[in-house]
Amino acid sequence: MMWSSTWPTSGRERKRVTKMGSAWFIAAIVSAFALSGQSLAFQRLQQYFPIKLYLAYVWLGAALVLGLVYLRLADLTAVSHNLIWLILSALCSLGGIFAYNRAIQAQSNLGYVEAVMALRIVLAYVVSLFLFDATVDLKRLLGVIFVTIGVYLVAERIRFQRDAFQLEWVSWALAAGLFFGLLTVFVRLATDGGVSAQVTLVFVLLVAGLIFLVGCITDKTPLRPPTSRLWLIAVAILFAIIGNAAEFISFETTPNLAYAIAIDNTRMIILYVISLFMFTESLQKVKAVGIGLAFVGVLLLG
Repeated sequence: MMWSSTWPTSGRERKRVTKMGSAWFIAAIVSAFALSGQSLAFQRLQQYFPIKLYLAYVWLGAALVLGLVYLRLADLTAVSHNLIWLILSALCSLGGIFAYNRAIQAQSNLGYVEAVMALRIVLAYVVSLFLFDATVDLKRLLGVIFVTIGVYLVAERIRFQRDAFQLEWVSWALAAGLFFGLLTVFVRLATDGGVSAQVTLVFVLLVAGLIFLVGCITDKTPLRPPTSRLWLIAVAILFAIIGNAAEFISFETTPNLAYAIAIDNTRMIILYVISLFMFTESLQKVKAVGIGLAFVGVLLLG
């Protein structure tokens, strides 16, 4: 761990910055917008399909497209050498999704759940310092803080009520944050080991999609979707491909995993701004301040 406000001094960090430049930042911005679209598509899909069914279709569809585009026989060597990190990435993805859904079952206020899960930024920041030779960049650290506070203000997460904290949902939210935080770490270990971000994503989506499919078969869920809703699945797959691929690229190339996670958290702000344009929300002073803080934070991170 080192302090720096300019050029990194470690070999791995210097090589990464020289090669990748601001690729992580662009990828994180693209990811935030595309995954916001994915969230909106999932919201619509919930009206017509069981969660496990549409997740199976979207994850497997995205894995198929990404696999055809990026997966080559030459990648199998790197995959075999990093199989443990890929398996752990897939398991953490599944664990995070499961824990998150259990948390929101027990706590209807999504802001509370997201606030507890936001602790993954701390995990990612500390792990990056000690495991990935990241430097302490004070400007970007301030950016992470600004974005986090901004998202909290927009989501009204700062208005906690003491009696709202119950062990069940807090435990699941902490577990979800831990799983998603570890997911970023294992993805980075796999990509540092020679597996591309896209191939890593193919593996994670394929394993998760197959498990969701097995769950549907076990529950005897009808697998044939209505023809009239196939376009919606296709849209969700498109957003999943762009959003998740960009997210994994940002994990692969960011100087500190917390930077990419902070920008990823702006999805809530993006969705709020979309709702303003759709006239389903009204602009409030506190939320306007939150948007401004998040915007400044993103600029500092860049």
